[in-house]
Amino acid sequence: MTGMVLLGCANPPSLAPPPVSRPLTAQVESVLIQGERWLTRGDMTRAGEAYETARQMAESLDDRKGLIAALNGLGNVALSRGPTSQAVTLHGRAVVLAQQLGEPGLMIDSLTALGAAEHRAGRVQEAERLYQQALDLAQHTADRSAEAVLRNNLGLVRQAMGDVEQAEQLFQQAMALNQAVGNLDSEASNHVNLGLLAEARHQYDVADRELERALELDKAAERRSEIAADLLRLGRIADRRGVPDRALDYAERAYRSYLAQGDVTHAILALTHAAEYAGRSGRVEEVARLKKELNGLTSWSQPGR
Repeated sequence: MTGMVLLGCANPPSLAPPPVSRPLTAQVESVLIQGERWLTRGDMTRAGEAYETARQMAESLDDRKGLIAALNGLGNVALSRGPTSQAVTLHGRAVVLAQQLGEPGLMIDSLTALGAAEHRAGRVQEAERLYQQALDLAQHTADRSAEAVLRNNLGLVRQAMGDVEQAEQLFQQAMALNQAVGNLDSEASNHVNLGLLAEARHQYDVADRELERALELDKAAERRSEIAADLLRLGRIADRRGVPDRALDYAERAYRSYLAQGDVTHAILALTHAAEYAGRSGRVEEVARLKKELNGLTSWSQPGR
């Protein structure tokens, strides 16, 4: 999932991924599953290609359910890349189509996705309105997975508004629901958000515990981009706890993960942190090695190369 307030460009709080209502057309469903798989693995290029194929296929077959799912998938990809206006447009179109069909599951998915895009755009009150509308539907239909997602995301809204206590309660409620239904990836997002709340309170032992659990769950779900982000967050916590050697280990692991995924921007960020932690550890040779690798990576990523 992949609508959040950024606390740091590489370490945002985590939205729980919304459940996806399946279309009736088997061909479209198959391509959508591919898109979801690539999205989970952090390969936005392949995810976008799969969702666009699904969109075209759904329109050719007049499969409106499949079209809604494809639009939401494309919106999630757009949101991961930054252009919130495109994501709002795509999810907004999905909401209109879902309203026309009158299917609660598709409405929940689309409202949740649109709320995430509005949140990312900084319109937190509009995001809260959309999330609450979707939550009412989820509770009416007894959809506990969707309810967990929405409580998590409402927690992010309350956090953005400065209501930290309410945010924590919502994250805890979401986690309990996810544990009850066995949603590991969504539960990981809850642990990340609880960890970041604990970090903001300087409760670093709690933050470390929550983020370690998030890492464990993200590995189980094979969420590659989240695994790398978890490692980078854990490195920051270790540094703040005064354990730079451990911070260095986490940052290097994050760097290798990002690099393997082709995410050079975040790889450079992780490597920069690794060099800083090595310096705080007094490891002169490590600093020189990391800076040499950083210079090479930065030069390679320059336009025209």
